[in-house]
Amino acid sequence: MARKLLELNTDEGGAIVVAVDVPDESIKRVAKSGEQVIEKMEQSFDAVKDLILRSCRPLTEAFQTLYQDSQATKAEVEFGINFTAKGNLYLVETSGTASLKVKITWDLDKSSDR
Repeated sequence: MARKLLELNTDEGGAIVVAVDVPDESIKRVAKSGEQVIEKMEQSFDAVKDLILRSCRPLTEAFQTLYQDSQATKAEVEFGINFTAKGNLYLVETSGTASLKVKITWDLDKSSDR
């Protein structure tokens, strides 16, 4: 497997570079040996933020119901976000293949006061 670098812009004007594993035959040399080309993506890094929010909202609702029903005080979810060579995002189970590992903990006892 070869590595391809994808650059995603942020709302703050910065950029985040993500390394993606791709089959060797899909990489063509366009730089000097030892240099890697960074492919700029149209999609911004905020797509990652949106994916995390869309994933966590239903979980937050479920955990609030769990707190009301069983008085559980903490809940935790861990998942990965992976990137395709074209810059698409998708959720994966947490493992060594995730580009980003996300761990979110809810303190249900405090969130119930709102």
